[in-house]
Amino acid sequence: MPAFSVITLDAFGHRRVGYHDAPDLAALRARLRAESRWVVHIRPVRPDRAHARLTLRPRELIALLHQWELQVRAGVTADAALAQLAADLPPGPARTMLTAIHAQVAQGAPIHVACRTFEKVFPPDLAAVIAAGETSARLPEALRALAAHLASTDDLKRTARRALIYPSVVFGATVGLIGFLLGGVVPRFAEIFASLQVALPPLTVALIRASEALRHGWPWLAGLTVLTLGGLRTAAHTPRLRYARDWALLRLPVIGETLRCLATARFAAHMRLMHEAGLPLLPALATGAELTGNAVLARNLVAAGQGVAAGQSLCGALPAQHAFPGFVVPALRAGETTGQLGAALRHIEDYAAGRARERLATALACLEPVVLTALTAIVGAIALSFFLPLFALLGGVNAR
Repeated sequence: MPAFSVITLDAFGHRRVGYHDAPDLAALRARLRAESRWVVHIRPVRPDRAHARLTLRPRELIALLHQWELQVRAGVTADAALAQLAADLPPGPARTMLTAIHAQVAQGAPIHVACRTFEKVFPPDLAAVIAAGETSARLPEALRALAAHLASTDDLKRTARRALIYPSVVFGATVGLIGFLLGGVVPRFAEIFASLQVALPPLTVALIRASEALRHGWPWLAGLTVLTLGGLRTAAHTPRLRYARDWALLRLPVIGETLRCLATARFAAHMRLMHEAGLPLLPALATGAELTGNAVLARNLVAAGQGVAAGQSLCGALPAQHAFPGFVVPALRAGETTGQLGAALRHIEDYAAGRARERLATALACLEPVVLTALTAIVGAIALSFFLPLFALLGGVNAR
């Protein structure tokens, strides 16, 4: 949500300077008028481009959050803790970020507004949790929950990256070999076959045509690849296309269930963080819908939010044909019935993340033999297309 720097006069004529979040300028003006405050100056807070591009490694951010949480829990004020952390760090991105955040907080900016200027380090979900913790005076709990969530997410990403190394290397090496054969070796054999005037089998003819298409049409192939990638990126920003893409992905075998569990774990994690930080259910549900990363599940959550606003329970407000895994509704019902919604969301997060890891391991275990089989078949077909004309030629020589 955009932030604004505001100078106002209250009903007693006292000057107030502060920062406010609002969907837009008109909504903020309406809110200030409702509070009987006269606007003297108002402007949007625009992040510095260098700050917006700054990044930190997940482990470095996790360590900073833990240190910040420990100092705040020990009774140090948040801005003093930021100043101390910045002073203890060596020169680098982390020190630059903490120094800038401390400077803004010292000038009266809320902590979450200052954090939002570093968009890549504190995306909307992290900033929303900090805002909820700051508003509810439970900042240490919010920081600890954020650190735990980031550690879990980073562990899952590292596991997936490690598992993808071997298939990626095999795939890249085989694609390079196929490109070398089609671009350099096949044309030589085509010249030899043409000089010998040998009748070529269909497989060899198809291979020669593919080699010619690759050598003469590579600019078109490159352009088509760029257009395809651009189309996929456009689809990711178009609501209808994004919904159709996510709907199709959820129905893929193995991969669909993995993506469903990952999106469910992401939703439960963000909902739990905001719930434990004291954010009301409806705003937390709306933010959780935006951060699921899946348009189908997000639409289900938007519909559930409308039901909750009308007085229904969260588990009862989910559509009958929702796309969440079957264990979500019973867990939510138990959490709402016992007043332990946070514990229920943690259970959903842990269970969904565990199932996602299992599905991911299964998918990667299936991927290796599939990739090896497919690429071996392609290379074998190329080799066979070389030898078939030679066998025909040797057979004709022996017949003579």
